[in-house]
Amino acid sequence: MAAQLEQIISQLLVPDSTAIAEATAKLKEFSKDPAIVPALCEILSASENTTVRQYAATILRQKIERNWTRLSNDVKTGIKTICLQALQNQSAKEVRNSVTAVVSVISKHEFSSWPELLNFMTAACYSDNDNAKELGLYVLGVVSEAVGIEMEPHFNSLFELYGNCLNYNQPEVLHLTCVAMSSLVPYLGTDHAQKFGVLLPQAINAIKVLLGVDEEKACTSFELFDALLECEVAIIVPHLTSLLTLCLEVTKNSQLDDGTRVKFMTFLSWLVSTKKKALQKLQLITTILDVILPLMACPDIDEDDDASQYPGSFAGSVLDTLALHLPSDKLVPILYQNYIVPLMSSSNGLERKAGLNALAIVAEGTCEYMLEHMMQECLKLAGNGLSDEAPEVRNAALYALGQFAEHFQPNIIKYSDEILPILCQKIAEEMSTQSGALTRTYYALESFCENMGENIVPYLPDLVEKLVVMIANSPTVHGKELAISALGAVSNAAEEAIVPFLGQILEHLKVYLTAPDTEDGIRLKTQAIDTLSVFARKIGKETFAPMAAECVQLGITNLQAAEDPDLRRCIYSLFAAISATCPEALYPCLEPIVRRMFECLDSTEGMTTEYKDQTIPRFDLDDSVEEGKGEESDDEDEVLGDYENIEGISVENGYLEEKSDALTSLCELADNMSTHFVPYYDETFGYGLKLVDYTAPQVRRGSILCMTHVCVALHKVIHENNFQDERAMLPKFLAVCVPLVFDVARSDKDREIVCCALECINEMLKEMKGGLIADEEYFDSLVELVKDVLQHKTACQKDSEDDTFCEDVEDDSELTTVLVDFAGSILPSLATAMGGQRFTPYFKNFLPLIIPKEGRKRNERSLAAGTLAEICQAMKESIIPFTDNMYTVFMRGIKDNSDEVISNSVFGLGVLIESSGPTLAPRYPEILSLLSTFLKEDGDRRTIDNVLGAVARMIQTNPGSLPLPTIFPTFVKWLPLQEDYEENITVYKAIYGLLSSNCQVAIEQLPTLIPLMISQLTNKKVDDETKAKITEILQGVTSQYQDLTLKSITPDQAEILKQALAHVNGS
Repeated sequence: MAAQLEQIISQLLVPDSTAIAEATAKLKEFSKDPAIVPALCEILSASENTTVRQYAATILRQKIERNWTRLSNDVKTGIKTICLQALQNQSAKEVRNSVTAVVSVISKHEFSSWPELLNFMTAACYSDNDNAKELGLYVLGVVSEAVGIEMEPHFNSLFELYGNCLNYNQPEVLHLTCVAMSSLVPYLGTDHAQKFGVLLPQAINAIKVLLGVDEEKACTSFELFDALLECEVAIIVPHLTSLLTLCLEVTKNSQLDDGTRVKFMTFLSWLVSTKKKALQKLQLITTILDVILPLMACPDIDEDDDASQYPGSFAGSVLDTLALHLPSDKLVPILYQNYIVPLMSSSNGLERKAGLNALAIVAEGTCEYMLEHMMQECLKLAGNGLSDEAPEVRNAALYALGQFAEHFQPNIIKYSDEILPILCQKIAEEMSTQSGALTRTYYALESFCENMGENIVPYLPDLVEKLVVMIANSPTVHGKELAISALGAVSNAAEEAIVPFLGQILEHLKVYLTAPDTEDGIRLKTQAIDTLSVFARKIGKETFAPMAAECVQLGITNLQAAEDPDLRRCIYSLFAAISATCPEALYPCLEPIVRRMFECLDSTEGMTTEYKDQTIPRFDLDDSVEEGKGEESDDEDEVLGDYENIEGISVENGYLEEKSDALTSLCELADNMSTHFVPYYDETFGYGLKLVDYTAPQVRRGSILCMTHVCVALHKVIHENNFQDERAMLPKFLAVCVPLVFDVARSDKDREIVCCALECINEMLKEMKGGLIADEEYFDSLVELVKDVLQHKTACQKDSEDDTFCEDVEDDSELTTVLVDFAGSILPSLATAMGGQRFTPYFKNFLPLIIPKEGRKRNERSLAAGTLAEICQAMKESIIPFTDNMYTVFMRGIKDNSDEVISNSVFGLGVLIESSGPTLAPRYPEILSLLSTFLKEDGDRRTIDNVLGAVARMIQTNPGSLPLPTIFPTFVKWLPLQEDYEENITVYKAIYGLLSSNCQVAIEQLPTLIPLMISQLTNKKVDDETKAKITEILQGVTSQYQDLTLKSITPDQAEILKQALAHVNGS
């Protein structure tokens, strides 16, 4: 059989597709015969043709990966003997590598009972012969990766072996030693840390040697440190300075390939994110900035080039990581004074560009600090950059302006008059180009407009006119695409105020909504549908309803033919947007829409499997082998056969975004489609569960949202419709979802995913209240989780092994504060769900964790005040035992120098007064005296609104302790509320109470109050509950003081009042 099989393999090598197809068919037939395994062994040892021997080894590996446990002991012994002989006797490297792959498969099953293999590897590694040493190290690395923890009994001898090889001044030996060491890292324990750590300085020197000889092998060897960085054991920290020095030397060495430099910069960025405390402790931040900032002073690359593979661009990513993970007050002052200021003063345009880009890049991670200390300076630098003589500086200024517009909200809105005209002018100037300046100008415009809210209304005519002209006249597809996107951002801010311009906008959009599916047509159609989704969400049901059915049909028609993942995801988002406004438009076609989203989640489209050995094909064989088949389970063999040769799997970004958007769109459909979505709850939850361990963070995030939204939506449907059949489904979902989401929040290292998990837990708690924590295990887990986040003990909050070394270094990054904010916001929901009395002992334990220490940053002080205020509100009278403590905290906050801290503290003081009843009445004079200092024309309006809310709570709680004749006219003078509309209901309940008790002071203010209250009935920012309370007040006032009412209002106000009262009376 061996001779025939060798002939078949030889035929596979012939450059003739017909011959290859014929040989493949014969091989498949031969593979059914158990004798094929011994025959392959014979060919491997005896064939004179190197490639035939290589193919024989590859086919042998493929046969045994699924069938090893089925083979007889004699056959197994024969294969092992042949393999070791082949490794010793074969001179061809490609054959030895293929044989090593066979050894790897066998070792997964037989390592502990195959001492000859370990003896062979050890002897070869200690050999004085270079080739033998290289072979031994190569096999050792492959086998170590295959058997993993089974190597542990031999660790000490292996460490000694590695040390010996690292002293061997031969590049390939150094490379293979580092690779072999890498395979053991996941299995190292604390007992091994010191001995393995001793080898690291030698490994760093080995990589330095390799950088001068073979950069690719240097990069492969450096993966040892990638593995160590993920290791939970304290191994790498003592060597951080040496590692950092190596990374920075490579980073700034322009003689090395860009790919090599980016590889080491990627590690540097990872080092910053995972060892941030250690880097601060060792005072290495300035060392990093010394290299990164000059590197950013490089020419811009083409938009089509991959910036992630260009050191000058990737330097910005490292800086961004620094900003996200380090305390702002430790990074920004040094960065600004020592680097940005000198760069901005340079006569070199590239250096000025670097200064502006650096300022822009850190804006996201340090926005709180920059807002508090240097916003005007930042805007000044960006403004000066817009008129710089160097185009690269002007581009950087536009980018900076976009970053500031996105992250300096809402403070930056007051500069609208200066910024918007400049951006519109820049768009007109760059309209005929496809330059980076055009893209960055639109980015700045979108970022600025999207968050303006009603402040954008005065600018709408000019903005819409200019953008419509850009859509119609831009000579490039990219320019049209950017203008359509900008219209979406403008509409998102304007909401219903965009309606007067809707006809004009849709006239231009229709051209692209029905564009042919060419490459350009798909790009424009995708953007047009995205903007259409904004209209669906923002223009109001009354305006959108007439076009809803047409939009649904547009989505379905395009979805049926769409092959582009970006187009499909925008269509999913369109359906989600329609469900929020006109869910009834989706009722007839919900089934095909949901099924298409499920297909997306199942799809492997865009996925590429990368194999370890790309040179040898996998053959289509019949892998069953009957010989020696016994009782053993073959499951493990099946798994090994599937994955043995896979190096990795990559997925194109477009398809990842599609999966993410499909998940979030399913969330919205579950939220909005009520009983119509009931048939899809089970499958939707299943897809969320299936994808929760997906490698891409955006998909993991979507899966968490999906599961929790299904639970919340099902809970609503059950309780609103008294469904019984679905009632049993909810506990099953919760039993899976709750522990899983808790675990993600505790153990995931991605902070944004953890924030998402915490937010989802809070939403479930708000909706389901006691139903979520009825299970004692859930309740205990939730309490411990929140406590751990507040104490910075979760996986994403601490350096993986540096707690002892860095115990005096706090994690003060702004991203960490956001994480604590999400955890803190759970506590008021928990208090509401439990009831104040039951929550009291837990609050006592949480309180020291919430109150900020002296000298903490503004956002932490603000967060603490806001969280405590909401807890007071939730606990109601149960807060009384803590009144004195809370009073001290809030009064200290009111004396803060930050408007945000003051505002939150005033609100907290108000709810404390309300919850504590008469307890604080003796302190009213002190409180009023302090609050009155904020009532001034140039005062912070949100603080003023909260002062009015606090006074209203005093009026409701204990009016007899107040000097009403003195304070109430002042109270009325500062109405209506202008920013914190949530305090409206409190204010008008207080007014209602005074008027109901015929308080003369309140009656005297009616000429002012009546028109003021009528004006609030048409204010879209005032909620329905408040309007109902105002109408109730007006109904009583007009009945009792009709003449006074008529004298106090205009004819227009009289008509508004008439309609409101008629609505109440049902006429």
